[in-house]
Amino acid sequence: MSRTPRLRRYFFVGLVVIAPVGVTVLVLRWIFERLDAILGRPIQAALGIRIPGLGFVLLGLVVLAVGWVVHQAVGLRILRAWNETLLRFPVAGRLYNAASQIVQSVVSDKSRIFKRTVLVPYPTDGLWAVGFVTNDDAPVMTRIVGQACVNVFVPTTPNPTSGFLLVIPRTRVIETDISIEEAMKFVISAGAVSPVGGATRSPRRGLDLEDLFRERAP
Repeated sequence: MSRTPRLRRYFFVGLVVIAPVGVTVLVLRWIFERLDAILGRPIQAALGIRIPGLGFVLLGLVVLAVGWVVHQAVGLRILRAWNETLLRFPVAGRLYNAASQIVQSVVSDKSRIFKRTVLVPYPTDGLWAVGFVTNDDAPVMTRIVGQACVNVFVPTTPNPTSGFLLVIPRTRVIETDISIEEAMKFVISAGAVSPVGGATRSPRRGLDLEDLFRERAP
């Protein structure tokens, strides 16, 4: 292998190795700084001492303390009164109600917001899009449509945090054995990373080192 292709390959390998690490570090740093700013900066300004991560630690302690208080009898009564009071407000009550149900659905041990991966006809018949079932029981929509329906979230590429909610009859949904994680990688990569499927969950393997160091013709 001549010098130029070798340097090109070294650059490619270095980029592939550094880029995921860099993205991970940036995301974790962003989360850390935002959480640290919630409580850390005001307290540090009052004390006049810079303590990195103080806000992050204090926020965690506050969350634990609130959880402990709520589990007590008095705390439960306070939470019930607080909950009922907020729900009475016209606008804030609607936002609080929606946020409460979404957050509880996401963090609950008993349920996941995405149940399984399916294929749905979108944006028209004959074309199929990857979607995630969010609710198997949609009685109101079933009554309106006239047949059993499910709620499916269809994410956009390459940003899966946005997408479309489809209320679709069960008969139009194709079930798959693709895991949520595999389907997410498929969507984010615009189809470049194909799902394996199967009943078993694919392990987290990070970089494909075998493919990365496989010799390629210049």
